[in-house]
Amino acid sequence: MTPGSATPEDERGTALVRLAAALVILTIVLSGLTLGARIFVPLAEALIVWFVLNRMAAALRRTRWLGPRLSHGGAMALAAACVALIGLVAVYSGVRGLLANGPQTLSLAESLDPLVARLSKLVGADAGLIVDRMLDAVGLERLMQQVVLGMIGLINQFGVVAIYVGFLLADQALFPAKMRALFPDPARRAEAEALLGELAARISSYLWIMTRVSALTAALSWLAMWLLGLHNALFWAILVFVLNFIPTIGSVLGVMLPTAFAILQFGELGGVVVLGCLLGAVQFTIGNILLPRMAGQTLNISLVVTILALFVWGALWGVTGLFLAVPLTAMLVIVAARFEASRPIAVMLSRTGEFGARPEPGSGPAAPQS
Repeated sequence: MTPGSATPEDERGTALVRLAAALVILTIVLSGLTLGARIFVPLAEALIVWFVLNRMAAALRRTRWLGPRLSHGGAMALAAACVALIGLVAVYSGVRGLLANGPQTLSLAESLDPLVARLSKLVGADAGLIVDRMLDAVGLERLMQQVVLGMIGLINQFGVVAIYVGFLLADQALFPAKMRALFPDPARRAEAEALLGELAARISSYLWIMTRVSALTAALSWLAMWLLGLHNALFWAILVFVLNFIPTIGSVLGVMLPTAFAILQFGELGGVVVLGCLLGAVQFTIGNILLPRMAGQTLNISLVVTILALFVWGALWGVTGLFLAVPLTAMLVIVAARFEASRPIAVMLSRTGEFGARPEPGSGPAAPQS
């Protein structure tokens, strides 16, 4: 053995030290995210809104009848006005819906007891007992309370998020100068700009697609609920729009929650079954046919990682973490794929294991003049 050469024992010791250091860093990061949730959550939400605004402004400038007349600042102002108007309508409808549905939410399980009793008389006591236990297992009352509390949290953070977004938009024009100051070396600056450009392009593309898909899902769901006469259809449509940003779980909740309150309103299963089938058909058609065609491999995250990310970010930041789970995980995967040491982790987390494709230049906030 030559002097200075590493023995297998030394290599194993080095690997253990690296693993221990990685676990310590991970623990510190997770603790910081949990303890600093009040600071990081509104900031993360503001970044999401900022991405959507840039994407919307770029779309407005590409329209035939309005695009040639709009400067970048005008397009951003128009996009911000549209988002603010939609946000105010959502907050107003959300408050009205919470006031209307809140008392029922607090005793939803008890409100379903008469229906369970009627079902027991119709098909036998055992069947009623099974239904009652199913409702307890699903935890519908607790689930609805969590969703309502999450919406209240989003409403409370509306002003803080708006302030963050305003500062991000004000600083956006200064980003190139800041990049030159941070990275004097042109090669390193080009590499950093490429990474930021890819992050911006992929995340903004995903959010813009999900915004349009969620809006279509909410509109069709509202039409079904309005035709069947469900109370507060606009509130439920807004809830469907918001929940649609949560993969898989959001689609299930977007069908289950309005249907549960339809049971309370209609008092008979005919209309409830029709409403549930219509809402389910909307979610299935858009989620399994339209969304894959539009999104493609925009974020390149495997389904298992998506579900795991929902649990992890949900545990860290609650309901808000569920909405941010996919974009935040996608950012981690994109950054990890840029470095050789962390590239195997990115490959394991990705859907295809390939990172050769790059988004089109100028499709995100990194190139605001597009």
